[in-house]
Amino acid sequence: MGINTYTIIYILTNIFGIYIIYRFMDVFFDQREADRKIEFLSYSLYFILNTLIYFLINIPIVVMIFNIAAFMGLSLNYKATMKKRILAVTLIYLILMCVEIIVILLLSGIGFNVTSKNEYSLSYSLIVLKVVSYLVVILLKKYKNVKEGETVPFAYWICIFLIPSSSLYIILLLFQVQGISLDQMILGTFFMLLINFLTFYLYDVISATLRDKLDKALLTQQNKYYERQFNLMDSSIKATKSINHDLKNHLSVIYSLVEKGKREESLKHISQMAHVFNSPKTYVYSGNMDIDSILSFKLQEAQQKNIKTSINLKVPEKMNIPSFHMAILLGNLLDNAIAAAAILGEKGYIDFHMKYDKGRLIIKIDNPYKGEILKEGDRYITTKEDKDNHGIGLESIEKVLEKYHGSIAIEHEENIFSVTLLMYIEGLEQEVK
Repeated sequence: MGINTYTIIYILTNIFGIYIIYRFMDVFFDQREADRKIEFLSYSLYFILNTLIYFLINIPIVVMIFNIAAFMGLSLNYKATMKKRILAVTLIYLILMCVEIIVILLLSGIGFNVTSKNEYSLSYSLIVLKVVSYLVVILLKKYKNVKEGETVPFAYWICIFLIPSSSLYIILLLFQVQGISLDQMILGTFFMLLINFLTFYLYDVISATLRDKLDKALLTQQNKYYERQFNLMDSSIKATKSINHDLKNHLSVIYSLVEKGKREESLKHISQMAHVFNSPKTYVYSGNMDIDSILSFKLQEAQQKNIKTSINLKVPEKMNIPSFHMAILLGNLLDNAIAAAAILGEKGYIDFHMKYDKGRLIIKIDNPYKGEILKEGDRYITTKEDKDNHGIGLESIEKVLEKYHGSIAIEHEENIFSVTLLMYIEGLEQEVK
């Protein structure tokens, strides 16, 4: 491999190409799994291997297989499910490949065979190719919802994935067909590129629609929490007014019974009064309306399923966190805990701890479970039958925690499932007393 102008330009533009791939990954993935050093090393290794394969082998089909495998490896730098990685890698590679084919065919006017060594060596086309690729990734960057693609149901994912994978197969066939003109090849590749741009847009729209659907479901659930809490408060006030209204009569009756030595009857009357005072039951009262409404609603559900509950709260009456976020955190945690504990019947229980301390909010919930914990990589998979509507789960919790620089720790041993959340909340209006 001699060093000439084309070689130098290829190496320089390939560095820029690595940056373009990095930007493409940023279009699809929201969070890093690996630290920045590992990420940098992985992209550097890809640059070295990609350059060597190009100069030493340079057979399109070999380069394609290497790049798809390498893109999948690079995607491991980011948090995502396997289906999200597969779809992202397929779309990224197909779009870049279509752009490369169109640019090369337009500038050179010559075709190439995917199974033979590529002898193409026009230096200026390398620069044009990278500029066009960069413009494409800038265009796609404005579509923000693809980062939310974790919630796309499997049936939708299959339909979306079949489009770029089929397009890749069709493009490979185009280069094997005898007698096809250059114009037909360019036009066919262009339409494949257009179809996959529309697929990308469809993926973005579906992700946005599903996210809106989940947000509306959370708002509806939040309204139920508040309705339950207001009903509890209203019933409690009415019961108290009723007791106060008849208090003199009750005291007169009790005094008369005690005076006559009718101890059993007086105790029975007092017990009836106590029952009225305690009904309806308010499950939680911390003074924080948001927390009380959510916990009371969920703990009523737990009681109906004969699940024992232990609640330990030390929180301020007001916190600088929207009720919407609190509903996501507590609602999802308790939904999962109730579902797991209910399977165990009378042996099911939930221990809930929530504490604010020096700008930190700590939430911990423990519950027993039965069966196997399912995981995909580092992600836990729901065992609920309605998987589509329960897609928010831990993913939604993690997204809320990001806003508060928080973290989540999950442990499961000896059939006890424990989740601990840590959040940093500033601007409290009222501290814990």
